[in-house]
Amino acid sequence: MPCNLGPSTKRHKAQARIALLFALIALALTVLPTASFAGTDTAGNVLATEADSNPSGSEGDLYWAGQSLNLDDASIDRDIIAAGDSLSIRDCTVGGAIRLAARTIDISKTAIDGSVTVAGQHVVLNTGSAANCFYAMGETVALRGSAKSAALAGSTVTIDGTVDGDVEVWADKLILGKNARITGTVNAHIAQDPERAEGAQVGSLKIDRTENESTSTINDIIGGIVAAALSTCFVAILLELVFPRATASAAGMLRQRPTPLWVSGLLGTVAAVPAVLLLIISIAGLSLAGALMCAVIGIALVSAAFTGTAIARMVGHNLNRYAMAAAGGIAAGTLTALPLMGSFISGVAFVFTLGYVIQIIWRNARLKPQQAANTPGLPSA
Repeated sequence: MPCNLGPSTKRHKAQARIALLFALIALALTVLPTASFAGTDTAGNVLATEADSNPSGSEGDLYWAGQSLNLDDASIDRDIIAAGDSLSIRDCTVGGAIRLAARTIDISKTAIDGSVTVAGQHVVLNTGSAANCFYAMGETVALRGSAKSAALAGSTVTIDGTVDGDVEVWADKLILGKNARITGTVNAHIAQDPERAEGAQVGSLKIDRTENESTSTINDIIGGIVAAALSTCFVAILLELVFPRATASAAGMLRQRPTPLWVSGLLGTVAAVPAVLLLIISIAGLSLAGALMCAVIGIALVSAAFTGTAIARMVGHNLNRYAMAAAGGIAAGTLTALPLMGSFISGVAFVFTLGYVIQIIWRNARLKPQQAANTPGLPSA
């Protein structure tokens, strides 16, 4: 994990990623179980969903998605990549790495040659499991097996196994059980003193006390709002300079046809994540999935500035467009940086911008056939 961020920042980023993960899982589970399939490609990779919830083995990678995976006494020559609600891997051998995202994850009595990278609500590398590295993020994270190194982030982190190396921990609460055997250093970025059982053995323990969120000062909040307002203002002016027709078109669309704009934005937001996941699972669509993800990320980065500019231009259509873009950018940046409601405002801005993009694509797709039909044909000989 990157080491150039403060521990409090790392923990906040970890919590944000957990929240995003649960949103992705929730959207995926509404689509994937209705499209069950299983098969093996020419490279030996097994692709499976709920229809084949317990594959016996794979000469290549195992890709799985659905509600509940119970992988028992299987041999996977390479990697396991899975997402769902409940994932259990027991008495297995894995020649590569494990990448999992689920609400509950339990890996027990399993030998993993590579690393284990998991994220969920309740995560455990259980007794009898051994991995090269264990990287985990969740509400509760437990390491009861063995690893050569570990990086763990969560509300409560429990280490009651063996680590033949260093451990990085970001948590509110750290528990070192009686079976903990750590040869290296535990760098603990925690909010309270760790609970250490009598039999726990740790090479060295370094505690970096993290600040509780409630200790954030009003100056920090104001500073963040000012920074967000200025940066969004800059992006808004840049958008108005480079794409003036787009901002004017969005303002007109918001004033004249708001319903199709918002409906298409909401539908596109709901469909984006399942579409990316299905393209990834299909293997052949990896390039399309990458392009779609890049497009979604790009829209998210400029959505606040674009929405603020469009609304400002709609309100002050007779005023200087650069002045209105600056005002809209400042307002949008301020609102998205506010505590509690900032995330909601950012989501509304993303829906608006995505809806505009969808409407423009739909309009151009309809105009091309009409233009082709109105083009006079060449005179025949």
